[in-house]
Amino acid sequence: MLKKFFYIEFLLLVCIAASLFARSGGGGGMSIGYQTSTYPFLDRYPVTANTKELIYYGGFGYGVSWDRSITGGFGYAIMDVAGGSKIAGGFGGVIAGFRLLDRPVNISIVSWTGLGGLSTGILPTGGYKGFFALFEEVTVELGIPIIRWFMPTLFAGYQIAGNMIPGVPFRSFFSYTPVVGFRFQWGSFY
Repeated sequence: MLKKFFYIEFLLLVCIAASLFARSGGGGGMSIGYQTSTYPFLDRYPVTANTKELIYYGGFGYGVSWDRSITGGFGYAIMDVAGGSKIAGGFGGVIAGFRLLDRPVNISIVSWTGLGGLSTGILPTGGYKGFFALFEEVTVELGIPIIRWFMPTLFAGYQIAGNMIPGVPFRSFFSYTPVVGFRFQWGSFY
């Protein structure tokens, strides 16, 4: 009986200590991004790209630890809004990054890594019209916490997406391009 009481007491102390040192942070929301051939603020500096001018949108959620590490997950739909290539698909994956500054503005460097499916529509590449694909995007994000629980965020970064199967990986379909966009986030920001 005494041993059982000791374990319960120990568990209770661990829970109390965790609640004293824990800090809630992070959030979730919706995101919309656009592939571009150049960054709007760096017109004189060309960036290597083969943009398909795709738009992508979806949802995400993440947490921020004491050391400012960001971890979470996302889901995106991606499509050709101009309609020329009929590219469409979706990706889901993990978010990992680091918050550089949290007040008076939020500045973060974040990696979005995911897997998904992609249909190239009327652009059969490598003889295939559909792929299981890898998605990677690295962004710099600037968020302005308007109130404690709402923060609009602008981002700019670089994105690659390429086929895994069928075909030779990153040969049948490969997209590499700068991206810009915005996110609406709800959560705990300071």
